[in-house]
Amino acid sequence: MNFLNKIYAWILKNYIKLISFLLVISLAYGAYLYFYFMAQQKDQEAGDLFLNFYNSYSPSDFNDQEYNIVFDEISLIDNASIYLVMLKSIYAVELAESNDLQKALTELSNAREILSSKGNAFNFLKEIIDLRMANIFIALEDLDRANNILKNTFTTYQTNKLILQGDISAIEKKFDEAKQKYIDALEGSENETQKNLINLKISTLTD
Repeated sequence: MNFLNKIYAWILKNYIKLISFLLVISLAYGAYLYFYFMAQQKDQEAGDLFLNFYNSYSPSDFNDQEYNIVFDEISLIDNASIYLVMLKSIYAVELAESNDLQKALTELSNAREILSSKGNAFNFLKEIIDLRMANIFIALEDLDRANNILKNTFTTYQTNKLILQGDISAIEKKFDEAKQKYIDALEGSENETQKNLINLKISTLTD
């Protein structure tokens, strides 16, 4: 009882400090919840805009005007949104298809810059963008820059990385090295279509 009396006496003496402390904690927690739910709401809005665009997206009938409208709307919500990365990645594919490779590289570079602020949560997207950039550099015969990108660590798309490294070695007529890269890719692949492609690449290697 003596211990409880001491606690009671301390509370009576310091109740203003105690109330102030609890009030500060409550306000801080309330502010955290407010900004958390606001961020969630913004992410939901950006996601809905992206999905509406993606569901109507057609590679054979890409609409630049619609793309720009959706891009601007998402940018107003969050100019570092992950959905901007996905939009830029889609647009880069369209630009590459129309042989506008330099502009495609610019879009992919901008997408990588946004991803650099996201930590490791979206590494799979970074790998996709790196692979697309390496593909473009190979098409431009800039093999050094392609190789530099492929030096990055790949986890989700390691097999695709090995295939591109094999392609570079084949272009450089390093056929033994290319074959080994393709074999390594073949061992890591679980996709039958991809395996057939790799086997085709191996069969076309000639000294």
